[in-house]
Amino acid sequence: MSLPTHAPAAPYDHAGEAARARFPDVVVGGQRLNRATARVQLAAPLDDARASEARAAYSSLLLPSTLDHDGPVVELGWPTHGPWVAAPQGTYYDAYLGVAQKLLDQHHPRFEAMVQGLLASDCLLRREIATDDYLVARDPAQVKTPADLAARWGSAMSARWSQPQGWSAFFSSSGAEAIEAALKLCYEVAYKRFLQRHGLETLQRVMRELGARQLGYFDRDPTLKDHPVFSDYPFQVVACEGAFHGRTLGALSLTHSKRAHKLGYPRAWNVHHVPYNAPGDVLRDPLDPRGIQDIVAIPGELKRVLLEQRRIPRDLLAGFVAEPFQGEGGYVPGDPGFFQRARAVCDETGALLVLDEVQSVARTGRLLMTERLGIRPDVVATAKSMVIGITLAPAHLSSLCHVGWHSNTWGSGRLLDTTFAWTTLDTLLEHRDPAFAGLSYLENEEVKGARLQAGLARLCEKHPRVMAGHRGFGLMNALLVHRRTDFVHAAWKRGLKLLGCGWNAEVAPIRLLGLADTLSREVDVLLDLLDATCADLQR
Repeated sequence: MSLPTHAPAAPYDHAGEAARARFPDVVVGGQRLNRATARVQLAAPLDDARASEARAAYSSLLLPSTLDHDGPVVELGWPTHGPWVAAPQGTYYDAYLGVAQKLLDQHHPRFEAMVQGLLASDCLLRREIATDDYLVARDPAQVKTPADLAARWGSAMSARWSQPQGWSAFFSSSGAEAIEAALKLCYEVAYKRFLQRHGLETLQRVMRELGARQLGYFDRDPTLKDHPVFSDYPFQVVACEGAFHGRTLGALSLTHSKRAHKLGYPRAWNVHHVPYNAPGDVLRDPLDPRGIQDIVAIPGELKRVLLEQRRIPRDLLAGFVAEPFQGEGGYVPGDPGFFQRARAVCDETGALLVLDEVQSVARTGRLLMTERLGIRPDVVATAKSMVIGITLAPAHLSSLCHVGWHSNTWGSGRLLDTTFAWTTLDTLLEHRDPAFAGLSYLENEEVKGARLQAGLARLCEKHPRVMAGHRGFGLMNALLVHRRTDFVHAAWKRGLKLLGCGWNAEVAPIRLLGLADTLSREVDVLLDLLDATCADLQR
């Protein structure tokens, strides 16, 4: 598979796209919508009595989550087409796309063919347990198994970063679970490599130094007899300030973006946080360069280094986990130098470099934002627009994973999800849409991202009291504004759906996301809506 060029050879004909972009109407319940001609048109306010009733029902029936008391109410059963959403009050424009879940128009012909193929195979709603059964398809053209999806991702990864044995995948149900698998892989690999290099006797000595006891209950388990189980393990992981990796407790130990995520939960003692994009060698700074044999040779030294000084013996560093494009932390692109220095430390210590691409996958004009950083990842975690949680790692690490090290019931047993994920990736990489004059969707992101960023720069000059700046790549961008809450509310009144990220400070970011198949006219509509919102706030 050849990698895309990411940019057209000649200037893109935006005006000509209007003539090329032809779509059938989406008709639901007698209502029609077509993204080639759609416009924001509201006959009544989007917040009405019915919206208030819906919010009240959620508040009384569901435990609190992340829903704001005045968050948008989406009425289902109306047409959607591209970023356009029909509602009883009219049509509005969605610029946060399910917090990066939506990547391609759901009415893309390849998705419609996928659904028909699954129906014909009686597999649309079929569920299997792919962690205990091997799945094969009678008609591979219609149904994609976990092996098919792993092979498709493996070829995409090998085209970018070759591995002697290729790449392997672990499938789960969400981004947090994809990170959980990556975190467990870091610890599993660190544990097995420690035994290979230093032996069980040294590990037991480390455990005694730290007060971790052997759990005799598991001595009766006949499996893995050569591996005693201890009450804790000493392997350390480093993550970044501002990071968001999920809210399950393992992923939460890495998350470090908002106060609400941390209140009341015990802190993982073996996770360290360093400033994101810091200019220094912040991953090297907390390391103790001595070998573990030298440290345990001094009574009490290991406990002093790990627990009192909060330093990390180089032989105990299991991984560095970071977002190449911080999402909830404020839509902040990674600095290549920062990640290249981290890559060097991981190479020296054997720690795994884990890149969290849950939000950024296929958003920045690259399949992975990591490609923009000039580094090789050891592990990549994706989800959201890739439909299911996916953890990718070099296949040779499989030899360090014992049977049962991890599992997941629904990660790849729902054939709709597995086939949907395969179709999304294959369409993204291989489909050439006539509307875009032969560009791939990643190349389209580059072109439309440049158009959007040029427009945002103009708006910042025009409305300096409202807009403070912007940042991003492709169609994953942050708009930096004053009075963010007022901005989001004013935009919603105009029919533009927005969502903030990062802290709501004096200048705060709002995420701006576009579909990979975004049209030029949709970029222009978004800019016009932002312009009008700024004007409203200056009155």
